[in-house]
Amino acid sequence: MTYHRHSPLEALGAVTVPSSPPPLGVPQPPIWPGTTSPHGAFAYIRRSSSDGACGVSGYPCVHPGADLVGKGGTPVKAPEDGTIVRVASGTSPPFTGYGPWVVVLEGKSGWFHLLAHLDPAKAALASPGLPVRAGQVLGSTSSANHVHWEVRRAAVPPSGGSNKTNNIDPFAWLGRYGGRPGTGWMLVAAVAAVLLLARRG
Repeated sequence: MTYHRHSPLEALGAVTVPSSPPPLGVPQPPIWPGTTSPHGAFAYIRRSSSDGACGVSGYPCVHPGADLVGKGGTPVKAPEDGTIVRVASGTSPPFTGYGPWVVVLEGKSGWFHLLAHLDPAKAALASPGLPVRAGQVLGSTSSANHVHWEVRRAAVPPSGGSNKTNNIDPFAWLGRYGGRPGTGWMLVAAVAAVLLLARRG
């Protein structure tokens, strides 16, 4: 299966990652088809509330994950096979600002996936120690109308570390573990480059 990685175009507006729906057991975005919100790309710099929330930190801040669009009640799925290692309300350390519900999955790839802003009414779908398969439903979106997806080296950044050093682009992870980018990605990258040059010009 071929996946098409996220591109800088996502910072300019919602972009749908093209591909057919992945089967159970295949690495995939937690919401299909993987459309990011206008200010929801990885490492997007948020300068004010019009760019999105900065959690408990002030502005400017660097967005540490990808916000995938899904109206309230949209199923949120496991990005890969693995085990649920943490669930939390998102209102206390180390997950303050990630509420109303958070699920952390340790994947077989060795990476951790943090899925945030989930509806607590579906909390029973994911509990610590539960083995899961890629594509298995772990919850649903809340009234935030998106899932915040982070891919982390450690479930919680080590002492002295931060999400800046602990996290990678979720779509880069997907490109590595979900398959190699295809011609669709090259076309998206070319369009992104043209739009970014036009925006700066």
